[in-house]
Amino acid sequence: MGSYLPVCIVLIVLGRYLARRGAVRLTAEENDRGATMGEKALTCSGVLVTLAVGAELYLTRWNYLTDVQAYWLNLPPLLWLGLTLFRKDIPGDRTATSVGMWALTPYAAYAFSQKELPESTWLSLCLFGWAFFLGTWRDMQRPA
Repeated sequence: MGSYLPVCIVLIVLGRYLARRGAVRLTAEENDRGATMGEKALTCSGVLVTLAVGAELYLTRWNYLTDVQAYWLNLPPLLWLGLTLFRKDIPGDRTATSVGMWALTPYAAYAFSQKELPESTWLSLCLFGWAFFLGTWRDMQRPA
């Protein structure tokens, strides 16, 4: 599973490039908009979860947050998908994609540890992919 993570990151970067420079160009206001309150809360939660997972992986021998299954790590990407579904007026721009990336950062804490990625990583990547696809598709459907 860990070998697919770099491929997914490359696809996300290419998708962001196409969303900004492709046929569906976003205006400067949409590209540089500030985050909404929900996006700020989700970004902060992604940072806090990453710090908690990193602290457990590197500073303790506990196994509460970094269990083999760790389905609770799917919560931030699930919240981002829900936010994407219900916020039809906000485009799938750089700000929205950055929020989604922060939802996946808890898995980055595993990069230098000896512990394997949780089995639920694929579900987080699928949730992120659906939210990213939905935001990009919604932008392509907007009139120019």
